[in-house]
Amino acid sequence: MVSLVQNRTLKIIKSIALMCLGAVALVMFFESFKIEPEEQAICHTQGLECVTASIDLEVSKVDTNAIIQLATQKKKEELKDAFFTALAGKKLWGIDISKYQRNINWSLMVRRNKPDFVFVKVSEGTTILDPLYKTHKRNLEKHNILHGGYHFMSFTSSGRSQAYRFIKHAGLKKGNMVPVLDVEYTSRHLPNKRKVISEIRSFCTIIEQYYGVKPIIYTHPHLYAKYLKGNFDNYPLWLCDYKNTPRYNWDIWQHTASARLYGYQGRIDKNVMKSDKNTLSKLVMF
Repeated sequence: MVSLVQNRTLKIIKSIALMCLGAVALVMFFESFKIEPEEQAICHTQGLECVTASIDLEVSKVDTNAIIQLATQKKKEELKDAFFTALAGKKLWGIDISKYQRNINWSLMVRRNKPDFVFVKVSEGTTILDPLYKTHKRNLEKHNILHGGYHFMSFTSSGRSQAYRFIKHAGLKKGNMVPVLDVEYTSRHLPNKRKVISEIRSFCTIIEQYYGVKPIIYTHPHLYAKYLKGNFDNYPLWLCDYKNTPRYNWDIWQHTASARLYGYQGRIDKNVMKSDKNTLSKLVMF
């Protein structure tokens, strides 16, 4: 009886031992296939991927500022191209005015003989402001006429101070004509050539820094040949010659001071402007 009990106990112990060994073997088997994630790993349950935290993850960033700037620049270029395309190849003409043209009937002028462009005197030297400039400018804006402002150069004050005065009062912006520097004989002579060139260059430098464009230089052929030629050849040129077509490479030509237009009782300066896209891009601010 005792031996039977002992045998049964031994069998049970043996079975338990075998089961334990099997369990250990099974655990070891599965352990051999187990993939341990590295320390501080980030795991994504969907793909069962583990990425070590020590590796820098690249996060794609959207630069909205750059996108807006790019879109704005693209739109600006499209508008510029459309504007120049509309003007290119046309016989463009315009007038230049100051305080002496007081009683312009703008509604009649626009209806009967609307100018393609108008330049208005802003200032002279550092002491004179044209009293009708702002009135003229308001009317030009009201009637949607391409326009700009000009400064009459004096050699009794620095070109630099004159440029700042012009900028302060002109109120020019994108969509206007490029600023104009009017260089003329105020008497039968000018200062020596070195001073003339120096003061004009000072004026132009300030204008370029502020507006980002080279100003148009208005002058007479004789003065251009004597003082400016060879020194300002890369600036837009507006020449005044009532007898002949200027022999120099002009962008705007003032061909008469005696034009008659509906809307103004009197004589007025009239100009023509080259209308190829290259010239237009130098004369209009965008």
